[in-house]
Amino acid sequence: MTTTSPSTQPPDPHHTQSGRPVIAFALFLSLFSILYMIIQPYLAALLWAAILSYAVHPGNRYLARRTQSPILSALATTVIFLVVVLMPLLSLGVPLTHELLLAIESVRVFLTDPHATLPAWISHLPLIGPRIDTAINHLKTHPIGLEAAAGKIQSKILTFGNQIISLATNLGKWFLKFFIFILAFFSFTLHGEAIWNNMGRLFTEWAGPRMKIPLKVIPATTKGVLYGVFFTALFQAILSAIGFWAAGLPNVLLLTTLSFMAALFPVGAVVIWVPALLYLIVEHHWIAGLAFGIWNLLGGGSIEHFVKPMFIGRSSDIPLLAILLGVMGGLEAFGLIGLFIGPVVLAVTLSLLRALSSQEPSAD
Repeated sequence: MTTTSPSTQPPDPHHTQSGRPVIAFALFLSLFSILYMIIQPYLAALLWAAILSYAVHPGNRYLARRTQSPILSALATTVIFLVVVLMPLLSLGVPLTHELLLAIESVRVFLTDPHATLPAWISHLPLIGPRIDTAINHLKTHPIGLEAAAGKIQSKILTFGNQIISLATNLGKWFLKFFIFILAFFSFTLHGEAIWNNMGRLFTEWAGPRMKIPLKVIPATTKGVLYGVFFTALFQAILSAIGFWAAGLPNVLLLTTLSFMAALFPVGAVVIWVPALLYLIVEHHWIAGLAFGIWNLLGGGSIEHFVKPMFIGRSSDIPLLAILLGVMGGLEAFGLIGLFIGPVVLAVTLSLLRALSSQEPSAD
């Protein structure tokens, strides 16, 4: 009686096929890790290019209808964005840096000078003025606290100065990132819709039809953050800048930048323009103060309390609180780009939980 050797038995086809998904997943994970290592130095530029190309997509679509050429419309959109938006913002970098360094240095000199006193408009503020004056005098009479405060400001100046020097000595790297950003912006403007459709089809094939629900949330949430947070904050800062300039306030660029940063949060730019209004009132600029207050109440107040919730609410069914938490947490975790990463991740997570908890997959 002959027996078949185990080495000569034919392989089990089911066992062979069951190992293929594991090998494919491991290969994909390895390739994705290598890809991340390659693009990681330019990941922020690519993300900003994708977000901003999505922001100008309506304008590019209009140009595509008029020119009947996708390449020409994408090129025109890129040039317009570069000339109208990017170049003016970059040109403000040097004067803004100058104002910021002067402001930090003046605070440091004020803290280290024992004979320096608060400006009259601060010390004469009702209720809080005397308390601020007492706190500053207490700080100056305690050398340990004074040295600690001055040391922190000095370290901030040195850190900021080192960043400026690093920027100047690495101009080649920054120019390369800027070139990659412009090229990626043009590519996403031209092929962004096709790229997104292919990614959606790929994720749907891998994860099933329920994946369509979270994928639909990403553009809606991005649109809500763009128009409801980023653009409203930018427009609010522009209105504040007009008010700062018309009222004759100093350091208009610095105040405008602080207004934009404050408008990204729920408190809004009111924390910047209210002290400026108090300064005008204490200095007896009554007419300028009245006009400045009305301007900010009508302009900034309407944007903060009506326009922003309207854009966010219409763009996504994600709760407003969740988007605001995503904005604040994203800013703290990832910087300015986290303004979009935080809400999108939070919205996708909530939608994915909803999709997984549903009994029937989406029919769309």
